[in-house]
Amino acid sequence: MKKFVSLLLVLLLSMGAFLSCSEKPGDEPDMQDNPSADVNSEVEPEKPETELSRADYPDSLPELDFGGADVIVHSRGDDSPTEVVSEELTGEAVNDAIYERNTLVGEKLNVKIGVYVGDGWERYDTSVNAIRSSIMAADGAFDIIAGWSARIPSLSLEGLFMNLNEMNYLDFDAMWWNQSVVSDLQVAGQLHFLTGDIARSMLSAMYAYAFNQRVAGDNQVEDLYAVVKEHRWTIDYVNALTSQIYADLNGDGTAGDEDYYGLVTNCGNDADAYMQAARISMLSRDEDGYPVLEVDEERLAAAVEKVYALLWENPGVHQQSGGNVWYTNINSFVEDKALFATSVISGFINNLADMESDYGLLPYPLFDENQATYGTRVQDAVSLWSIPIDAKNPDMSAAVMEALAAQSWRTVTPAYFDVALKYRYSRDAQTAEMVDLIKDSIYINFESLYNESIGNPWFVMRTLMTAKNSNFSSYWAAQKRMIGKQLGKAVDKMRALGG
Repeated sequence: MKKFVSLLLVLLLSMGAFLSCSEKPGDEPDMQDNPSADVNSEVEPEKPETELSRADYPDSLPELDFGGADVIVHSRGDDSPTEVVSEELTGEAVNDAIYERNTLVGEKLNVKIGVYVGDGWERYDTSVNAIRSSIMAADGAFDIIAGWSARIPSLSLEGLFMNLNEMNYLDFDAMWWNQSVVSDLQVAGQLHFLTGDIARSMLSAMYAYAFNQRVAGDNQVEDLYAVVKEHRWTIDYVNALTSQIYADLNGDGTAGDEDYYGLVTNCGNDADAYMQAARISMLSRDEDGYPVLEVDEERLAAAVEKVYALLWENPGVHQQSGGNVWYTNINSFVEDKALFATSVISGFINNLADMESDYGLLPYPLFDENQATYGTRVQDAVSLWSIPIDAKNPDMSAAVMEALAAQSWRTVTPAYFDVALKYRYSRDAQTAEMVDLIKDSIYINFESLYNESIGNPWFVMRTLMTAKNSNFSSYWAAQKRMIGKQLGKAVDKMRALGG
């Protein structure tokens, strides 16, 4: 659809230019047949066609009027409410972009968008139970669920969400919807979740590498943006580069937090991201479209060995986590004592605001140069958007989702990335290109989202790396039977529901 819309706009613009330059027979006399014509008379030059700006890019929604209806979005309590509703203009760029987005969507569809704030991640099971009870009671309390991706998929196995394939107004091909979700969460013609620019949590939870430009210069590191574009940015490349960058700054003879490194990272959450970076797949589909456990064990074993070598055998890589294997302390990166740091985007925003040296962002590295595209993990903090089966007007819910997603792509996403990169996104084409690459490479597959419902197959990296274990074959031999059983139970539920 997005290619069609773009082509249509080009054709319309071209047609307008053609018609303005063409004449119907007999409209005006030919200059050669009219010697009295003033050859010196000024002809008004044609106005150049203006490019369609991102802020003006159209969606496919028709004119709709829902009569001032309230649209209530159930959102997670700790972070997600502010991606749904901002109460007032505050001068903060992202807040104001969300406020203006909701105002525009409200006027466009004649609706009032509100949010019901559920529990945070620590107690989100309570919200899952409340959502279940509400939908089963058919009380129509919620029009849209923006659920926590680690827990909310389980409710789709109970048949509590609409099949989005059957909804009007949702344009799955539009650039504001994540395409890996659209394709990989399809099960036997059923699709229950979407995410994309509508979810600021998707942007904030993207994993990336940051590089310190001063440290890169000090170490005569080549143009890393070029390395990414040339498809040389691989785990092996990172391993080789960072292994050459280490200095014992405090002279104690031991690698510690005060020293100088090629990479500061952690072996928990940040290690998870190498699964998506390598675009690992653990499932195939049977003839009816249902998931089947199928793992390329040789490739996954090789990925485990590469990541283990990087994290545990490289003198230039430090687990600077302050005793917490799940989160990286990137103070040394801020203090120009590390070339690279890994984190979700929100981690960089929170920690790099006062950094004096310039920094840039890069995607996680490829498995090898033969890998066709980069892959970006979104931590399971992302919100998945769905429509409950008791929604009072499912088409209205779908139209609101589409309008919010489109307007988020136009204005909220650029505002967010500007903040994340100290306003370089809108001014630096190279930075914007790299950040767009990270976003466009987001890989959200079925097994990563339904992970907790099918025996946690996706936690290969975190489990092995935190245990300092590179023996994937032994680990998988002990896990795959149980995972296969759990997946089979989930598929049985899907078959019973017809999707």
